[in-house]
Amino acid sequence: MTISSPFPFGVSLIFFGSEYDAALHQDLLAAGVQTVEINFMQVAAPGQRAAVRQLLADGHLRASSLHSLFGAKSDYSSLAAETWQQAVADGLQAVEIAAELDIPIIVAHASAEPITADERSRRFERAVEGLTVVGQRAKAAGRRIAIEYLPRTCLGNSLAELNALLDRLGDETFGVCLDVNHLMGRYAELAQTARALGPRLIATHISDCDALDEKHWLPGKGVLDWPALIQALVAIGYPGPFTYECEVPGSSPAEKLACLRENFTWLSGLA
Repeated sequence: MTISSPFPFGVSLIFFGSEYDAALHQDLLAAGVQTVEINFMQVAAPGQRAAVRQLLADGHLRASSLHSLFGAKSDYSSLAAETWQQAVADGLQAVEIAAELDIPIIVAHASAEPITADERSRRFERAVEGLTVVGQRAKAAGRRIAIEYLPRTCLGNSLAELNALLDRLGDETFGVCLDVNHLMGRYAELAQTARALGPRLIATHISDCDALDEKHWLPGKGVLDWPALIQALVAIGYPGPFTYECEVPGSSPAEKLACLRENFTWLSGLA
């Protein structure tokens, strides 16, 4: 049964292992999940992509986004040529996979960390350079790239820096993925941030935190003001799903998804 909500029920598969197989697909359907964010490593191999394409072919579940590779070995902001080139290559491959599976949005990290204050401006320019290359391929393929709101010293760790990135990259191809768990100490600014992003907000990662660090808790366990966030998303006409990116209790995917569904039912009641 579909839950009455202003947003589709979405789940990131990053905490569901390296395989997106028939068993997981059936568990997702049984839980009433409407959209999924697929992890790059679940579709990196051609055989994996063929299997996922077949699972999605019936149209009952939609892949709303693909999370591209990230981290120290795939860093758009790296000042080391080899690492930067790897990030660009990984990003281009993510675009090709998204096009092959008809996934509209690629979620990307602008950088890894740590980034020191004295190198931040150079790392920013490097990230813009790399993301521009990938963005050109995404535009040609009819895909968009959502730059994720990141924590700590990463690039894109504030509204101002995300807007500065998009001012350089352009709104036609690029937008923002608001990971609400990444504001940490600025958690009270969450609803205001969503409103300020407006049409630039094209994806979400939904979880809760403790105001000190990212926790990826279920909504309601931490400090975030969920009614205020939902009101903000409705006010700006956010078009996408609530994509849970949570570490969830349960000994099986089915148990974890049942927990997410229960939480989504609660969140929907706040709308």
